[in-house]
Amino acid sequence: MSDQHFLLLLVMWSSLAVLLAWLLPARLQATAIAACGAGLLASVSVLSLLILAAYTGLSFLAHRHAPGRHAATVAGIAGAVAVLCCFMAAGGGSAGGIGEGVILPAGMAFYTLRLIHYLLESYKDNLRRHDFSEYLAYEFLPSTLPVGPIHRFDEFLRDLRRRRWDPVTFSGGMERILYGSAKLVVIGNYLVGQKLAIALSGTMAAPGIEGVYAAAVLFWIKLYVLFSGYSDIAIGFGALLGLRLRENFDWPFLARNIGEFWQRWHVSLASWCRDYVFTPTLSFTRSHGLAVVASMLVLGLWHELSLRYLLWGAYHGVGLVLFRMFADCAGPRIGLLPAAMRHAWRVLATLLTLHFVLFSFAVTSALERILLGN
Repeated sequence: MSDQHFLLLLVMWSSLAVLLAWLLPARLQATAIAACGAGLLASVSVLSLLILAAYTGLSFLAHRHAPGRHAATVAGIAGAVAVLCCFMAAGGGSAGGIGEGVILPAGMAFYTLRLIHYLLESYKDNLRRHDFSEYLAYEFLPSTLPVGPIHRFDEFLRDLRRRRWDPVTFSGGMERILYGSAKLVVIGNYLVGQKLAIALSGTMAAPGIEGVYAAAVLFWIKLYVLFSGYSDIAIGFGALLGLRLRENFDWPFLARNIGEFWQRWHVSLASWCRDYVFTPTLSFTRSHGLAVVASMLVLGLWHELSLRYLLWGAYHGVGLVLFRMFADCAGPRIGLLPAAMRHAWRVLATLLTLHFVLFSFAVTSALERILLGN
């Protein structure tokens, strides 16, 4: 399925969800939203719909009939992760792209994180009372199925119950959808996918650092435009429904250090890793460095079950640890520099961070070849 076809289906089913959510009686609105999400999945793959429906039903039963039970929580999380890993392995290890494969692989990866969040918060008794239709609407919210954002259940439930018609919010949501669509179609498909790719094709074919650099620039621009564009659309449709979804990107390539980059890039995913990997690991080991590296390893393997992504996670984890050590030592001294030198340092730090990110896949791919003897 082409990206354009998938985008059309996403807009169609999300628009129908908005229409039904405002026209139907209040008791039917959550069910209608979930039904539109199910319709989107069914339009791509019935298998996808069946798997996600089964996950949703089983996790709700665990919440309702086995709250706070360690065995039920562990079994639910382990089962979801195992199924995700099986599909990723069958697809060559990667979570895949939007509209690719049999069952929206990227959508399944995001769904698994929402499921883990729900089961863990249920185990900790942090969820307010809710019915099945509300949970269905959370899991099957159409616009968030492809790439998130990874919204939290209590935030969603609060907004769902407080929904009020607001023309200003509705107008802002429409603008966000148009902005995201233009980013995908005009910038992503036309300017980057065609014009820039053609312009850089000769450079990318060149041996040495020049070709690597051009390929890295094109890859990260495409990745950013794709994910941020779909996030804009998801947030926009959320606003049309009266829901406030988490922001996912905040000009990440302007970050002045790698820690700030991960506060700006894929924010909802980084936040999930902080809450469910970093914090528990820090509590258990009392080591900030180990907690950071563990979080980035999980994030890397979530993208793809491969040595390359394991090394990519380690690369960013070690980078975050080294930056923290540098900031502890040099941060106070930099603050004492004259204004002009501080400004020059901010520019240099931004460029260093940008290139640390740009070369992350090139470095880890080279390490992979060395380790595998290729």
